[in-house]
Amino acid sequence: MITVNLKVIREKPDHTVAGHGSGATATCYSKEPRDRVAGIFIQHRETVMISNFSTRHGLVALAAAAVLTMGAGVSGSAEAAPDFKGKTIRVIIGYAAGGGYDRYGRQVARHIGRHLPGKPTVVAQNKPGAGSYNTVNYLYSKAPRDGTVFGTFARAAPILAFAGKSTQARFDPNKLTWIGTSSSYKGESYLMVVRKDSGIMTIADMQKATKPLNFAATSFGSDGTDVPIVLREILGINVQPLRGYPGGNTLYLAVERGEAQARMVGYASMKTAMPHWLSDKSPIRVVLQFATAKRLPEFPDAPTAMEIVKNEADRDLLRLLEAPFFMARPFAAPPGLAADVTKVLRDAFMAAHADPQYKAEAKRFNLITSPVHGAEVQKLVARLGKMDRKLYDRYTAILKDAKSPMRRVKWQVVTGTITKIGKKGKFRFKIAGQSKAVKSRTKGRYTKVKVNGKKISRKKIAAGMKCKMWYEGPGSYAGRLDCTK
Repeated sequence: MITVNLKVIREKPDHTVAGHGSGATATCYSKEPRDRVAGIFIQHRETVMISNFSTRHGLVALAAAAVLTMGAGVSGSAEAAPDFKGKTIRVIIGYAAGGGYDRYGRQVARHIGRHLPGKPTVVAQNKPGAGSYNTVNYLYSKAPRDGTVFGTFARAAPILAFAGKSTQARFDPNKLTWIGTSSSYKGESYLMVVRKDSGIMTIADMQKATKPLNFAATSFGSDGTDVPIVLREILGINVQPLRGYPGGNTLYLAVERGEAQARMVGYASMKTAMPHWLSDKSPIRVVLQFATAKRLPEFPDAPTAMEIVKNEADRDLLRLLEAPFFMARPFAAPPGLAADVTKVLRDAFMAAHADPQYKAEAKRFNLITSPVHGAEVQKLVARLGKMDRKLYDRYTAILKDAKSPMRRVKWQVVTGTITKIGKKGKFRFKIAGQSKAVKSRTKGRYTKVKVNGKKISRKKIAAGMKCKMWYEGPGSYAGRLDCTK
C-alpha cells in the first residue's frame, strides 16, 4: 500500500532575475510563495522494465524497489525546519547549456526556491567538463555541506564509480546525498539516431558497414559514449564514438553539420531541443530504442535493444546499463548533510514537481517528468553497488578497449566585431565583409580569451571589441578569441 501525505502552503507568483555564479554561466531564480499541494506520486512502471530484469544478479529487486516505492512522497512534520532566508542555493549542472540535463536542471532551479524555508534565491550554474564528472567530483569533495549546493550529472555516474577502474570517478555514490530524480523514464526511451544520408536504415546495416559510424559523444562514463561502445561489443555494430564534445547543443550541431553521423539521445531531450528531428523532414532516423521494454508508439519500426539481444549474459550487461535510467535526471548534494537539511531538500524537490506552475512549464517545454523521492534514489544506488562483480568487470574490460578517439576540431577562423553580449556566454559577432552577425558563445575553460595580448576572463569581453575568432560555425562555441579594445 502506498501512503500519500499532503501538505498545503500559501504562496504567491514567482519572478526571475538574471545573475551569474563563479566560474560558469548561471541564472538566478528568486521565488515567493503561492498555493500548492506537495507529495502526490504515482506507481507506473511495472510493465516497462521489471519483466526484463534477471534474478541472477539481483536486478529484479533493484527495479522493483525503484518502482514500488515511488509513491513515497513528502511527509508533513511539525519539527522546525532549516531556514534558507537570505541565502543563495546553487544548482550545479554538469553539462553545457542547451541539452537535456541543462533543461531539467534549470526547471528545478526555477521552482524549488518557493518550496524551501525562507524562499531563497536559486542559481542555476553550468559546470561542464569530463562528461559531468567535474561536477559530481566537486559536489563530493569541495562543495559546502550545508544544503546550499546540489547538482545534476550523468545518470550513469554510479555505474562508472562502482566499476572502480576509472580515475575520472573520484567519489563514492553511496555517500552522496541523493535529492531525487525528475524522471524515472516513464514514457521515455534512449534513442540511437543516425543521419538519413548515412545510408543506414537498420541495425543490420550497421553490422554490415565497412566504415565506422561516428557518434557524437562527450566522455567515458556518459551514456552517449558508453552505450554505443557496449552495443558494439554485444551487437557487432560498426560504430565509433567521437569524444570531446562539451555536451548540450554541441552534440546536436555535430550531427546537424554532418561532423558525426549519429548519436544517442533521450526522446524528451530531442522533443524539446530539436523538434524538427521528429518531423517528416527530419534529417535523422531512429534505428534502436534503449532502456525501454516496449517500443514507443512514436517509433514503431525501431526495435528495443532487448528484442535483438538473445544471449543471457549480454542481456544482463544491458540490464545493468539500463538500471540508472530509473534515475534518469538525478540530483544529489554533498555527503554528510544534516538529516533535517536532507529532508527539507528532498521534500522541496518533490513539492516543486507537484507544483502546478512547474507542471505547466514542463508541458510547455516538452519535458517528460516522473519524479522519484531522494530516499528511493538512495536505495536504488545502494542496490547498484551490490550487483554481481562480474558485470562490472566485463563493463570495465569493454571500455578499456573502447576504440573511441577524441574528435578533431575543424576550426573556422574569422575576423570581425562583437556586436552584442547576451546571457549564459552568448554573443553576436559580425564577420568582416558580411552584412549579418552570427551567433556564438563562450564556455568555461573551453574558450580562451585574450585582449590586447593578455589573457582575461571570458566575462570581460564587450560589444565593440574587434576580434579574431576560432569557432566551428554559427551557433557553436568559440574556442578562442583574440581581441583588441
